[in-house]
Order: sequence, then structure tokens, then C-alpha cells
Amino acid sequence: MKTALRGLLVAVMLIIVGTVGTPAAKAADAGVEVVQIWSCEMEDGVTEVQVEGIASGWLKAIKAMPGGAAVKMRVFFPAVTSGTDAIDFYFVMTAPSFTDWGKIWDAYTDDSAAAKAEDLNQGKVNCANSMLWEAHDVVGN
Repeated sequence: MKTALRGLLVAVMLIIVGTVGTPAAKAADAGVEVVQIWSCEMEDGVTEVQVEGIASGWLKAIKAMPGGAAVKMRVFFPAVTSGTDAIDFYFVMTAPSFTDWGKIWDAYTDDSAAAKAEDLNQGKVNCANSMLWEAHDVVGN
């Protein structure tokens, strides 16, 4: 979640936010959750409890932002895995729609509460990469 990542997020936001108010975008939001996943490393001496505290503080700040009221945050720690290299955990943020996700990132500035919460964690975790996913519900018959 460094400057380069913010730049990438801004580019993606511009694409998404450009269509947020259109009827097609509203229809696309129906039944789709937006999931952003950061792959992260813990610095030496950092515990899972501390990582959960970091996520909790950041979620509190995100929830106070426009579009953030219904956001959920989870932390995924691997139990059994292969091929994760240096990834210690994932931060997983879920927003109910691209509209809400776009509002959050539009309001995310260097002086926002969320950015300040992120800055407090310097030296504890490094989340250099993220992915943005659409989650579709599947119904079995």
C-alpha cells in the first residue's frame, strides 16, 4: 500500500468511477461484491494479533469515509499452503458495490483518517501488491 500501489489504484478508479453513475454501472453493481486483496508480509517480531489490530484500525477509518459504511475486512493467515513465497497474510476488504468502492478511493487522500491509520503501521507490515475482484454469488440447484 505504498505510493506505487496508490497510483495503480487511482488508474483503476478513474476507469471505474467514470461509469459509476450510469444505468449500466448500477445494474452491474446488483449482486456483485467488490473484493480487494492485499498480499502482505509481517516484519520480524510482528504477531498475528498486531496484524488484526492494524486491520481493525484501518477498517474503522474506512467505515467513516464516504461509501465505507458497509465495508468488511478480514485477515487471511495461511494454515497449509504451497507457493506463497514471502506472503505471510492477506488483508481482504469487501465492499458491496463498485460504486461504494469508488467513493472510498475517491476520498482516500494523504490526510484522510484511513491514510493516517495506514501510516501508523509503517515498519510492521508491508502490503506491496493488491488485486481487485468481483465476487458473484453462485446458487446450486
